[in-house]
Amino acid sequence: MTETDATKRPLTMPEKFIPYLEKYRVYKVFKDMTEDLIVHLPKDHLKHMKVFLGRHLHSTGDIERIMMLVSPNLKIDIKSLTKELIRDMGFIVITRRCVMDRYERHDDYIPGCISPVLMSEVTKQLACKEPVAQAGWLMFDHPCTVREARCLQQDGIFPTVTLVLTPTPPQAPPADDPLTPSRNFFQQDFEGLKFAYKATLKEVYIDPDDDVMKMSTKCFNAIRACASGLQHTRHGYHVVGAPGVYRVVLVGPRGSGARTQGLQVAKHFGLIYMNFADLYKEALEKDDEVGDKLRKFGPSSQLRAEILRRRILKKDCVDLGWVLSGFPANGLDFENLDNMSTPPNRIIFLNADWQTCKKRLMSQAIDWCTGRPAVPGSGPRVLPHPTDTEAHIDYDVVRLLLHGGVGGASRGGRHHRGGN
Repeated sequence: MTETDATKRPLTMPEKFIPYLEKYRVYKVFKDMTEDLIVHLPKDHLKHMKVFLGRHLHSTGDIERIMMLVSPNLKIDIKSLTKELIRDMGFIVITRRCVMDRYERHDDYIPGCISPVLMSEVTKQLACKEPVAQAGWLMFDHPCTVREARCLQQDGIFPTVTLVLTPTPPQAPPADDPLTPSRNFFQQDFEGLKFAYKATLKEVYIDPDDDVMKMSTKCFNAIRACASGLQHTRHGYHVVGAPGVYRVVLVGPRGSGARTQGLQVAKHFGLIYMNFADLYKEALEKDDEVGDKLRKFGPSSQLRAEILRRRILKKDCVDLGWVLSGFPANGLDFENLDNMSTPPNRIIFLNADWQTCKKRLMSQAIDWCTGRPAVPGSGPRVLPHPTDTEAHIDYDVVRLLLHGGVGGASRGGRHHRGGN
């Protein structure tokens, strides 16, 4: 029997498998199973994996492991907040007092001496036994130092989400204080622990007038928001080559700000931004089969879909994800987009008031020498775009209503829109 070293050859995931892997979160299952093997180090690995998969099949959702860090500047009733989260999500709470009770009964306990390694071992025993391992846990007041946090990480005790409860930051940030306030054994090194758990960090801003229910709702929303993006390249879990990136379509009328919002989303999440008008112009200039058909016969729904399909199947879009504006323009475009190998997994409708969009379009102008946006009346070369007149904008509204359009294209692609 021959052995194959997969590390010596490039491995690529066929695009047609990506929607299936995303739907059933196959990569995350393998990641969790590998982590479980490393933590428990079983003698019979195959049997342990079968038990893990069987438990995974019967579980109703992901097992949440929440660590809560509370800012020393925040005065809240942490016990009441914890009770609300337990009631909503069914966690089992692990506190420093729970760990210390077991630690002091350990055979290796030395009175007056606190060992971070032994504390981590006791915490692991608490977190990995049933029913804690199946129900998930919520940990607060522990660990208290970066050294204890590192020991927990070395023993495989990782939170899925680290909630940082902190006051809402003021508009003018206060001056940095180089002195660290004194604290006792049961008080946490807040800034140090934030650095230790930065990979799963999620800040929750608490206002002075927030009651326990409102704080619980904020924490719940933060947990769900973090869990929904765990496989993204810049958020929590990341497996090289694994699907799970954002593929976003922004749908809205002209003037709704789809291009501006798309650029900001792409910058924030590290995605590839695409505007269909730019893709069309690029395809029109190319000397290939699609370019020849566009120049001879004009655009059709199939050609428009092919232009987009070629772009989103490139390696950067598959690996990093993308944001698209200016497409789809009608129901047929939307159907073609949904049938592609890597369809969008996020669709955002920009529900902007049409009168506001119209006002934005009519207040824009372009420098005809540079092609850049400019303030109307700022120079002799600055003139309104021909498609931004009131008659043209009103015509767009009527045409979209008559043809059942789902969104408007950007200015550069209007005259290229077509159908079969």
